[in-house]
Amino acid sequence: MENLEIEVWLEVGREGRSFTYCDKKKLFPEVGDIVSVFLRGRLMNGLVIDTRPSSTDFNERIEKNPLFNKRRSLNSVEAIVQKAAVDSSWREWIQTIANKYYTSQFRMLKTALPSGWLGQKVSSQQQLKKLWMIYISKDVKQNNNLSRRESDLKSFLESLGGNIWQKDLLKSGFSSSFLNKCLLNGLIKREKKVASSFSPNEVDDTANFSLSNREHFTLTQEQEAAICKYLELPPAKALLLWGVTGSGKTEIYLRIVANELLVGKHCLVLTPEIGLIPQLLDRFKSRFGSLVVEYHSGCSEKERILAWRQLLNSKQPMVVVGTRSAIFLPLCPLGVVILDEEHDSSYKQESPMPCYHAREIALDRAKKTNAKVVLGSATPSLSSWKNLDGGSIELVKLSRRIANQSMPKVKVVDMREELANGNRGLVSRLLFKYLSELSGSGEQAVVLVPRRGYNSFISCRSCGEVVQCPHCDVSLTVHGNSRGDKWLRCHWCDYRSPIGVKCEACGSLAFKPFGSGTQRVFDYLSNEFPSLRFLRFDRDTTGGRDGHRRLLEKFGTGDADVLIGTQMLSKGMDLPGVTLAVVLAADGLLHQPDLCSEEQTLQLFMQLAGRAGRGEKPGRVIIQTYSPHHPVIQHFVDGDYEKFLQREAMVRRESNLIPFSRACLLRLSSETASLVTDSAYKLANFLKPICEEQGWIVVGPAPALVQRVGGKTRWQILLHGPEESYLPLPDQNIIWSKIPKGVHLSINPDPLQL
Repeated sequence: MENLEIEVWLEVGREGRSFTYCDKKKLFPEVGDIVSVFLRGRLMNGLVIDTRPSSTDFNERIEKNPLFNKRRSLNSVEAIVQKAAVDSSWREWIQTIANKYYTSQFRMLKTALPSGWLGQKVSSQQQLKKLWMIYISKDVKQNNNLSRRESDLKSFLESLGGNIWQKDLLKSGFSSSFLNKCLLNGLIKREKKVASSFSPNEVDDTANFSLSNREHFTLTQEQEAAICKYLELPPAKALLLWGVTGSGKTEIYLRIVANELLVGKHCLVLTPEIGLIPQLLDRFKSRFGSLVVEYHSGCSEKERILAWRQLLNSKQPMVVVGTRSAIFLPLCPLGVVILDEEHDSSYKQESPMPCYHAREIALDRAKKTNAKVVLGSATPSLSSWKNLDGGSIELVKLSRRIANQSMPKVKVVDMREELANGNRGLVSRLLFKYLSELSGSGEQAVVLVPRRGYNSFISCRSCGEVVQCPHCDVSLTVHGNSRGDKWLRCHWCDYRSPIGVKCEACGSLAFKPFGSGTQRVFDYLSNEFPSLRFLRFDRDTTGGRDGHRRLLEKFGTGDADVLIGTQMLSKGMDLPGVTLAVVLAADGLLHQPDLCSEEQTLQLFMQLAGRAGRGEKPGRVIIQTYSPHHPVIQHFVDGDYEKFLQREAMVRRESNLIPFSRACLLRLSSETASLVTDSAYKLANFLKPICEEQGWIVVGPAPALVQRVGGKTRWQILLHGPEESYLPLPDQNIIWSKIPKGVHLSINPDPLQL
């Protein structure tokens, strides 16, 4: 075969560029392979984008001129990291997504592929560890002439699906000498496999998925109607599954996935937060076993690479459970993409670029592949709800909980009255009564606190000075530990410092923490209710791969009476023992400077309320606030979410606001304040005539709401235009040419936050 020239795309410069290599090692890489090469003495991973026979003229010049050969000979591809990682149709789709979100194809590929496959950091997984996998031999599955010990081994393997890692089998009490004997007599066989934490029990390639013995639940009429609606849904269409909390949406997901697997199609199930993965993963694994793959940022680099390889090489349809990054996985043919809690803002990546929305990409991917999309929520987003009118999304409703459990009753506590009656504590008298009744009842409660940490901020009562982060324009939060130690911490850049004893501005000793975070609420309630057991559920306590699972299992098994947490505890968790849901300080959520703050806050409250009363006992909800007449509170009490959507749609349509218009946020940042300010004004002046010509307006430039983060000053420009129009931005290269060195630009189409 002729010598090949290999064009490899590497992470060089802002957007990457290609370099030419040869194939001295006769690896025969092909377009779409991930390879490792040397560039300036450094080993890098890159994507093969072209292969061609070596130029005859180039070879002749090398042969005739030894000096030319020494200086100009091509470096060779060192190794193939992954064969066929990117096929042509998938790459074309990635290119369209990159164009949509105004980023380069290379940056989009880096986002889509597992970390370590592209870029300067070379994957440590080129030499993957292999272990022995033990299987039952097919010839002896029906053999009854076995010794007692051999029968024990056969039964043990069958209970695990027919296979297990040898190391785990040895730990189970079977000796290596006995296993060697079984290998010789043909009872078992073994094969070296890449050690994957995703599927310890791999499925035989010839196995056929069956619904038998997998479905144990009788569907309600509404659930059956929902599944029928899905089956009638044309390919490339979306279904909005609007079901109240506890109405059995997950069981519908399971049945839909089962149908797609039976026709040989892959399924993708997305959830907005890593904290929701454990319960969802357990439900799907209990139904589909080793057909289920886990993929999210909580997985290690090795695990994500193994997941990709497993999906690339799979001979049977698989189910992926993951967060938004899983939307790019190589699933072909793809049957369905399910977005649970589709309303959640975590599906939108706000930073860094590319600033994509998993829901929009799912809808786009479904159109390209003739797959279906299911959007599930008890509180659908206004964006999805408004598309019901145009027919692009069809609707099915679940209005009742399983077993017709009643929805929890909501009680609003006016904290102004509590204050007038002399109660200055965190807990109202009504909540104190309800919590007191929990002890010994076997019932549980969840308490939502807007912020983690001990106190929201620390300030001087004499001059009003608030302790700020030296690198960001935000106040520092007080944190503490069980030993009573306290310190200040920035939730934006993670800066930490000790707490001073006096105000640095005026020297006053009237230096006091204010506000309440999850840590302080935990300590306060623990002291007030010594007979109750408390757990904290926030980012500080759920670290590690199994942090969320560990805490939820502890709470679910009754090792605690009250779970105190931030917004993550309101999302999608099934906690049958919970009969009381509490919003401790609603005002911290009601008054936020975001366009969608009312929609998101009401969704949060209603989702939290949905955690209560999912078991046999009815639920109750208490919301403590100083603003009992706020529209969000009123809609929360009446429980009519569709009425809220109608009101919100009318307001936004009349004001020409998203989702009845489009927006794009351009954010510039730099360590030099004057440079980023000047750059923002120049870019805005350049864009104004272009935008006006296409019916868009330019708002700004202006400082970002949090102007300094991590020592960098941030300015932003907001573009606002017609609903169905394209972004009025010139070619990426033209935009980047307007940005000086030392200034970073982020382009965020259709932002959810300002």
